[in-house]
Amino acid sequence: MSQGERMRLRLINAANARIFVLGLSGLKGWVMAFDGMPLVTPSEISEPIILGPGQRADLFVDVIADEGESAHLVRLEDGQGFAQTEFRVTGTLASAVRDVPQVLPPNPNMDVPGLEQARRIRLNMEGGAMGNLDAAILEGERKTFRQLVDANQFWAFNGTVGMTEKPLASLSRGETARVEIYNDTSFPHAMHLHGMHFREVLEGGEVGPLRDTLLMFGGETREIAFVADNPGKWLFHCHMLSHAASGMMTWLEVA
Repeated sequence: MSQGERMRLRLINAANARIFVLGLSGLKGWVMAFDGMPLVTPSEISEPIILGPGQRADLFVDVIADEGESAHLVRLEDGQGFAQTEFRVTGTLASAVRDVPQVLPPNPNMDVPGLEQARRIRLNMEGGAMGNLDAAILEGERKTFRQLVDANQFWAFNGTVGMTEKPLASLSRGETARVEIYNDTSFPHAMHLHGMHFREVLEGGEVGPLRDTLLMFGGETREIAFVADNPGKWLFHCHMLSHAASGMMTWLEVA
């Protein structure tokens, strides 16, 4: 790399369970997209980027490290930084000053209209060690938490472990839905929706960027909204795949 050179980085958390907290060293950058969906305005990176399993981020970064040094994508853990990726700087461009990058071309269907009239859905996440789950339905039968642990099926949505015959919700094509999610566990979960992208509903009714995976920490309540514009039967699950395999899976139907 050369000082002043600009590159595009696509970060993908392909880990099973690890949450990556990432920073830049010798680089100046902007987030351009999350989960494959361009931001309306590039967001200059001034704080760590947090990616749960399945989450992605597209960055534009300018090399500001001097020739002979290295720039790094840094993994931040326990107050320390560890080089995740190294870019050796072997030269300097004649013109090292660049403007803020232009926004990426938007994807279609980026709006989520009708939030006030949207279908309301509730999803309670339960189970795991140090949780409040005493019993849940597994394969149509009520099981104690000890029985669930013995079956290696100890995560639940709305009191039910694993996939159900009926969907969490049946939505009409084009309908707007809001899902309030309560993480009643002691663990983080990366909730991933197949087939559609959503926006998080923030305080004051504002909405966040389009994503398909929401990282939630223990005790949090968050809300997402999306337009059910893709007909099919769509999985909605924790992308920490051991959690999904142990019960954290449900589905939505769009027809």
